[in-house]
Amino acid sequence: MATKYTVYNTDTNSVEAAGRPWPTADGSQPVGMDDNLALLEEVTDARPTYDSKTHKLEKDAIAYDVQAGTATQGWTVIALTQAEIDERTPAHVEINGIKWKTDEASQAAFSSMTLLLDKSGMADTDMVAIKDAHDVTQGLTVAQFQADVLIYGLHCYSQFHS
Repeated sequence: MATKYTVYNTDTNSVEAAGRPWPTADGSQPVGMDDNLALLEEVTDARPTYDSKTHKLEKDAIAYDVQAGTATQGWTVIALTQAEIDERTPAHVEINGIKWKTDEASQAAFSSMTLLLDKSGMADTDMVAIKDAHDVTQGLTVAQFQADVLIYGLHCYSQFHS
């Protein structure tokens, strides 16, 4: 991607133009450019890593540095409020600390898993894994899964008939 420049007015501390290519074809400083104008190379900082379930990313105000010759776009990671987290969490029911998704596909998957466990003859102490509403793998014993899936099924049934 071609380098872009901001034309910055040092008298008024304001941007005259942004997102411009270098103003001369040969890359030399423009002849006759006013002394109060500076060409700043536009730089974008790398986006920081963050957990989108608990945080959001916002652009910072562009930092203009005439001495360094840069106009830098930075980022800030901001914690979501509990209301924003709740808004982003799929429909679910919490059972023993695990948020079980209640959409139709999840209901069908848990139903199939219950049938599989019943038919396979797994021991009550064997471990199984499910994905919670945040797609995090949770481990349960077969006995715990069977107890919790019954609560889950009753919840989904009551939601369907309400």
